[in-house]
Amino acid sequence: MPHALDLNPLPKDWTHATEDGLRLELTTRYGSSVFDQFFEAYDRAFTLPDEKEERSGFEAALDLNHGEAYRRLSRRFGPFREICLTVHDESQFVGGANFFATVCSAADAPPVLTSNLNYIFIEQGTRGKGYLKRIIAAIQALSLHLFKASEPLVPGLMFVEQNDPFRLTPEQYRLDTDVSGLDQFDRLSIWGRAGARIVDHAYVQPPLSDDQEADDTLALSVIGASGASISACALRDHLERFFAISVLKGVEELEDDSAVVQLQSLSAHCATGQEIRLFDQLPMLAGASAFSDKFDFWIHDRPLSLVNALEHFAMGPWRS
Repeated sequence: MPHALDLNPLPKDWTHATEDGLRLELTTRYGSSVFDQFFEAYDRAFTLPDEKEERSGFEAALDLNHGEAYRRLSRRFGPFREICLTVHDESQFVGGANFFATVCSAADAPPVLTSNLNYIFIEQGTRGKGYLKRIIAAIQALSLHLFKASEPLVPGLMFVEQNDPFRLTPEQYRLDTDVSGLDQFDRLSIWGRAGARIVDHAYVQPPLSDDQEADDTLALSVIGASGASISACALRDHLERFFAISVLKGVEELEDDSAVVQLQSLSAHCATGQEIRLFDQLPMLAGASAFSDKFDFWIHDRPLSLVNALEHFAMGPWRS
């Protein structure tokens, strides 16, 4: 018998204080001062056009949290929340994040909380002080309180889209590095130290709007996995909800080619009980640590993607 799942009642705007002293201001609506502060800082932090959500896109996604739109989608996909938040350390504004959370449930397994950390950013003057790990931990903790279930929720899998340095053009690589002040490979190392592992999946983000293209310059990573692989069924169920609700703004049947191909592949793996392996990126990235511009480390015999590079590295030390 399926598990009973629902949302816990929450206000549209609220404050969450963490045990280590951070204050998170959260909202599920765009008509709020929290969203205004989030978006202003977000707009400075992200530059690549197909990875970037416009203000209207956030408004459309947040609208799905409420009213008939929520009732329609939750009947199809179960409970979910799209949240924007700002982070403060005493009186200092530290950064912000946007995430999508849902619960995947099967009749023969406990319900699993999954989330997509769509965007997270740390203000320039506060980087390098350990805020990333603290914010991730805070989001993981508060996500458990968004939902109620007839059985205890399994601690969740948090998925994160990351720039794939091998799929970026040199121009995209340089632009994002210059704006952020952080090399693309160094960013992958930071996320690896925060617990993220690269998912062995040919990830493509469907277009965020009618004016944008599908984004094939990303890799998918996950935080919270207990082993060296994750369930293909869990990944399929999560991406179906994430694509339909958060990315494509509330479609009930996915027709986008980039989404359909991925879900069909994962469904085939799910039907045979296959797991999707995870890669630890840190050993491979350590080889490029002496290069100030990591792009040049793989300038010869360049891999097609981050997953391709990690597959080669798994067979033996990488040779540039």
